[in-house]
Amino acid sequence: MTSAEHDAPHSSDDAGRAETGDRVLLVPRVLLVPRALLVPRALVMLAAIWVFCSWVLLFGFRPPVQPQAASYGPTLEILFALIGVGIAVGWPLLRLSARPSSAPIAQPLFDALALFILMQVVVWPLRLVSNWTLPRTGLVVGALAVSLAITGAIMSLALASSDRRTRTRAMIAAVAAALLPMAVLVVGEAVAPTGSPVFGEARKTLDAGSWRPLIEWVVPASAPVLLGRCAEAIPLDPNPAEWTLLRDGAAIAAGLWVLAIVSRFRASRNARRESHDDGHRPGTPDPLS
Repeated sequence: MTSAEHDAPHSSDDAGRAETGDRVLLVPRVLLVPRALLVPRALVMLAAIWVFCSWVLLFGFRPPVQPQAASYGPTLEILFALIGVGIAVGWPLLRLSARPSSAPIAQPLFDALALFILMQVVVWPLRLVSNWTLPRTGLVVGALAVSLAITGAIMSLALASSDRRTRTRAMIAAVAAALLPMAVLVVGEAVAPTGSPVFGEARKTLDAGSWRPLIEWVVPASAPVLLGRCAEAIPLDPNPAEWTLLRDGAAIAAGLWVLAIVSRFRASRNARRESHDDGHRPGTPDPLS
């Protein structure tokens, strides 16, 4: 431990102590104090900028040579895949890289509600330039809700923690949930193609039936893959398999939220128990004196 670390504890108003393994690190006290529930103004602004930049990158400022509804289909799939990247990667990285929150359950719910309302301004006008039917639009809206719920639940598990390793693991879990299913899809189509025109022809070495259940199981966990799949222009109306993906995603989100609520309840109970034990410890001054 350096001399600065010996001298810093004397100014207890400016610094706090955070244990990391066998070392004791001194960090500014303001970084250890949990912050209250925030109104997500900055998050909404950043989300709007992300969607606008994605739109300009994909569509540009010039209309297509032959402006037809079918010509916008593949671009819309990529657009919603990029929106899924913002939900599953950008949102948790923004929150988990900041100070701990005193409302780890309410903050993700508040953020998700704000993002969900913002995305309605994007989804519904697209019916004017695409072949989306009302059921297809409803499927996309449901996929947005499921993606926000899954990411919010992952984030709420670590949002109240001041441990950098816990928050880093939560970031890695969020990124893995978004990107690993995409890798499984690519590998699955390369080894056992299902005939998807996205991947083209490939040498068939295994039966696609052995990979298909795994592929369909991991799709709901990835916001980019789920939103890209639900934004497909063909078929016009969603088929039963797509509604099944949405139900599976809702089940995953529900399970994660139950885990988050139980974890928060146990953490609050342990904190109250420790506070009660400290209050009855011999030699502890009376707080009312």
